[in-house]
Amino acid sequence: MTTKQAAFVLKNGHLVDPSQSIDRVTDIVVADGKILGLGPEAVANAPADAETIDLSGHYVSPGWFDIHIHAYGTLGFANPDSIGIKHGVTSYVDAGGPGIGVMDEFAALLEGQTITDLYAGPYIRPMGIIGAQFIEGDIRSLMNFPVTQWVDFMAEHPGLVRYLKVAALGTYGTGPLKMAKGLAEIIGVPLYGHIGEYQHQPADPCVYEIFNISQAGDIITHVYHANDGPVLDDDGKVFPVVRDAMRRGVIFDVGFGAFNFGWDLAEKCFQQDLRPHIISSDLQQFNVLGPVKSLANILGIFLHLGMSVYEVIETITNVPAKVLGLEETVGSLAPGMPADITVFDIEDGDFESPDTYAVTRQIERRFLPVLAFKNGERHEIDMDLCQDDRNWMMQIAEDHVPEAAEALTGHQREFLGMLRTALEPYEWKFVLEDIDLAMATTLQGVFTETTKRAGLPLRDGLMALYGTFLDSPFTLQSGLLLLQVNRDLAMARLDAVAGDRQAAA
Repeated sequence: MTTKQAAFVLKNGHLVDPSQSIDRVTDIVVADGKILGLGPEAVANAPADAETIDLSGHYVSPGWFDIHIHAYGTLGFANPDSIGIKHGVTSYVDAGGPGIGVMDEFAALLEGQTITDLYAGPYIRPMGIIGAQFIEGDIRSLMNFPVTQWVDFMAEHPGLVRYLKVAALGTYGTGPLKMAKGLAEIIGVPLYGHIGEYQHQPADPCVYEIFNISQAGDIITHVYHANDGPVLDDDGKVFPVVRDAMRRGVIFDVGFGAFNFGWDLAEKCFQQDLRPHIISSDLQQFNVLGPVKSLANILGIFLHLGMSVYEVIETITNVPAKVLGLEETVGSLAPGMPADITVFDIEDGDFESPDTYAVTRQIERRFLPVLAFKNGERHEIDMDLCQDDRNWMMQIAEDHVPEAAEALTGHQREFLGMLRTALEPYEWKFVLEDIDLAMATTLQGVFTETTKRAGLPLRDGLMALYGTFLDSPFTLQSGLLLLQVNRDLAMARLDAVAGDRQAAA
């Protein structure tokens, strides 16, 4: 029997919905998980049992859409909803955590598993993003472009992939950018170009070639970074190649992150009317304590730079929805749309706001989410949940067997015993400053093949692996997780959890 969803009348909120050109106080009626209507007529037709919630003094908008976060892999979180629905964000995109070589793992672990609608923006490297310590530049690290595998995955998981991510880094050259653009066209998604670089590699022409390669509807992120290869020349003027891209319809995204937003540069860009089409957070393990903290935390910056509340909301609702082809389900509170709603306040005060280079400004207004609805279900806000170190700091359980191992099934334990045997011929050592991508890929293959031989669903195999080595359920690529575990510990732990000997670290 289907449980009837609650109905709500949201009274007296200041609705900001750019998709409908609405910026006024009105009422919203929610029923059966969708928007029934707006205004007095909708209220008159509301279900008799609808709960009335008075939102006087609060703003209301379509659910916020953050197109650049990290939920999966080396930058992800144990609880992705902690940076989603708990922050008033009802939809988001993982920006490059997985690549095609691990998209099956991404889908098995996260597709449909979060309250927040999670989409994928995979990286061109099959393993995806390797980690903040991985030094980009060796062309061989990009490995290959398995077109058939991409096409097949897109057919098997329609709607999951919303863009293809490529990095315009100083030592790869322009070839991978052109190849990525071609692949994006083949699989039918926008190209998502990363500029700016936390390793501060020397500037190279390929940084600017991404502006030439990108076409209308493609997206370039980290537009306000102040590393080598910025959008401004030595005189502080916007480069012509950047202007040309904007005129062609290339979309500019903030991607604030840990390394890619500078106050000084952003102010000069705004003085020259170089404004973002989309504001995204680039939330990840390394910036959740600051300077990002949340999408809401960085929105006030753009009020300070001169955007209105209406313009800011546009960059996190209907604009990203249209760019990523999701306007039928995301970014609007028009009648019939899913009831994804963010209720928020604009707080006045004097707030210190740092960029990613330890430069601060005092801003006068900031956004504070107060309530969210996802498909008509009410969710309370908890801005601090994401900052619990168990949520963002992945650690190998070196001196104990995690509690999760106790709940593993006999089939999962049998698989772990098979995995231990399959790993026996391989020697590996994890070096943070020089990650052995080839060995991680080999270990990934061993894991994948063993799950198949064991006849174990991929999700069950992954949960067995995580439960063997992790106290918190991070979703790291299986090959990278195995690489990070000391080999002797890995073999002993697999033996222990598989039941071959007494549980011991």
